[in-house]
Amino acid sequence: MSKRFSTLDTTRLLFDHPKVLFRLIERMDRNEARYVLESDLVAEVMDYTRALSNADRDRMRMAMNTENLFRSGLVIDIVKAEGERRLIFQDALINLMRACNASLYQELTDARLRGHLVTLRDVRNRLEASSFSEADPDFTELRDDLNERVSQLIGLLRQNVLRMQTISAQFAELSGDASRAPERFVEFRHKLLEQIVTLYERHIKPTLVFLNPDTRLPDGSNLFETLDAMVRLLETQGDHNLADQLFRSSLSLNALYKPIQAVAQEVEHFLRKTRRGMVQYNAMEHFYDKLRELKGETETLSLRRKWLEGGGFARSTGFLVGLRAQQRPRHYAFGHSSSYYQLLFSELDLRLVDLRRKAEVPELQEVAGSGRETRVDVQRINQLYQWLETLELRPTTDLVRELHGRLDGFIPGYRFPDLLAALNRLVNTPPEGFRVETTNRFGTLDSVPETNAEQFVYRKRRLELQAESNHD
Repeated sequence: MSKRFSTLDTTRLLFDHPKVLFRLIERMDRNEARYVLESDLVAEVMDYTRALSNADRDRMRMAMNTENLFRSGLVIDIVKAEGERRLIFQDALINLMRACNASLYQELTDARLRGHLVTLRDVRNRLEASSFSEADPDFTELRDDLNERVSQLIGLLRQNVLRMQTISAQFAELSGDASRAPERFVEFRHKLLEQIVTLYERHIKPTLVFLNPDTRLPDGSNLFETLDAMVRLLETQGDHNLADQLFRSSLSLNALYKPIQAVAQEVEHFLRKTRRGMVQYNAMEHFYDKLRELKGETETLSLRRKWLEGGGFARSTGFLVGLRAQQRPRHYAFGHSSSYYQLLFSELDLRLVDLRRKAEVPELQEVAGSGRETRVDVQRINQLYQWLETLELRPTTDLVRELHGRLDGFIPGYRFPDLLAALNRLVNTPPEGFRVETTNRFGTLDSVPETNAEQFVYRKRRLELQAESNHD
């Protein structure tokens, strides 16, 4: 007698090695079949187990043997047709495997949606002729059937929404050819249009029509009209609990319309993309999938893996390298206090004064590279000192940035050494009535185009009124 595994052990092995069934389900969907060929099963198992250890290989091949699958009840029927054996797996197993992989969710077609609607109409007709008595087994069975039908429909539609929301990954796969073969873009676009139009017409549009409460059908009521009729009938008969439950289910179904509508808009937007847009789209989806793989590693049974280990991803892409060294964008918003407006008007007055004194700005001599002359440097600094003596300043918490803003754009040939010279002058000889205080906080300035430095890091200095400093 050959070795057998129990149903529990066989199922456990299938979920320990899910790729085998994932591939078989993909092949079923691709062939639009409800069965798996025994030859395909054997080929997938042999291919998958090559990389396993000897013990795991033997265990997996025994568990996936046709006889073991049939005796454990995971394969419910074996059909011989056209010289081949076709295995029909348990629907519960296939649906559970689909639930573990969003890419295996089946899009709802118009025929399947119509089938659910016809079933609900039949339940409504039977409910109208029911006794609504808890002692009547026909009514209790009908109520349970109604709850099961509605719950099953909500589950299928939610799976469908999740499947459609991952359609961007499918678009990235379809647009991969556009980046690899630009000369065949016209041919590729034609094939892409055919596939997307089929997806839209066969799956997305029927679901939108099915979930639209304003839809008018020639053969009877739509989904929400059917549910509303049952809610009113139950309320009339005094079964408020079931009526409320059915009403909440109707709200849940109605809420699924907007996500699918957003997917439809994404499809339309994708169809308008140029080749360059498709290449960019494909690149973003590629790195997004990398991040999803890192996130998937945190969704295991290990309680220690709670954070993304994205160091390697950041170094390999260069997207995030040096991000912490960059300053956060400053927001400019109008305040509501009087001091805010006084500060604003004071800044405007100082800028206007600088503009009026534009003619008085000294023409500083240019200093070229390492071969500069000492006389030129001294003359340049002296001219800068003379201009600083006439410069109007106000109290500020960052004197360096204030000087940079006043010098840049007003002083011809301005460079960072000029800023250092001006700062040194003000620190040693503060303006009359002011005092310079050095802090332990640091700031950064962007480099001037004439220099090769990337950033200028400085210690912040405050310019305070002498009276306030003495008072402190």
